[in-house]
Amino acid sequence: MSTDIYMHIPRIDFSDGECFANAIIKNKKNSFRIISIMSLPDLNALPATLELGGGCTMTFLRNEPYLTRVHVAAIPASQGGTLYVPPHWHEEHDELFRVLQGRLRVMIGDKTRDYVPSDGEIRIRKGMVHSISAFHNEETIFEERTDPMDIEKELFFRNILAGGKMTTHPLQAMVVMYSGDMVPALPGHVKWMERGFRALLGGFIGPLFGYQVKYKA
Repeated sequence: MSTDIYMHIPRIDFSDGECFANAIIKNKKNSFRIISIMSLPDLNALPATLELGGGCTMTFLRNEPYLTRVHVAAIPASQGGTLYVPPHWHEEHDELFRVLQGRLRVMIGDKTRDYVPSDGEIRIRKGMVHSISAFHNEETIFEERTDPMDIEKELFFRNILAGGKMTTHPLQAMVVMYSGDMVPALPGHVKWMERGFRALLGGFIGPLFGYQVKYKA
C-alpha cells in the first residue's frame, strides 16, 4: 500500500518577478510531481505597512522568522478604542506570537493573561479559540507568525483592509474569513455551527450580493 504525502510550498519567486504560492507536491511510490500551482499577485509590490485603525499599524516582514509586526500606539481612552481582535479560531494553522514591547492581553481557550517580552514565544494551537486586546495609554509592539508558514495571514489582512481601513460590513468580513482560515467563535462554541455560519455568509450569501476578496490564493 502506498501513502500519499502532500507538501505545501509557501512561496516561489522567479527572476522575472512572477510569484507563485501553495504549490502542491504529491509523493506516491517515491516519485514526486507537481499536481497544481496557483499564481498570486506579487505581494512585495504592495505597501509593507497598513493602518489597522485606533493608532495601530501592521508591517509585513520579509526574510524574517515572523510574518507581521504590529505597533499599537499609546492612545488615551478619550481618543477611542485600541487594538481588539474578537474570539476566533483557525482550522489549518497554529498561530505564534511574541511581545517585543509593552504587554498584550490574550485569551486562549478559557484562560486570559497578560503577556510581556520575558514570556518569549507563545503558540496557539489550531482549533483553539483566542482573542487579543491591547491597553490604552500603553505602547505595545508584537510579532506574529503561523505554522505552517505561508501567505494566508498576509492575504487575510490585505483583504480585510482592502478598502483602506478595517471593513465594518459583516458580509464582507465573513467573505474574507471564509477565504482566510479564520472562524468566528459564537456563543456556546459549537464548531460545526461556526463553520456552517461562516460558509453560509462568507461562501454563499456574501458572494451572492457581490462581496469578494481582492487578493485570492
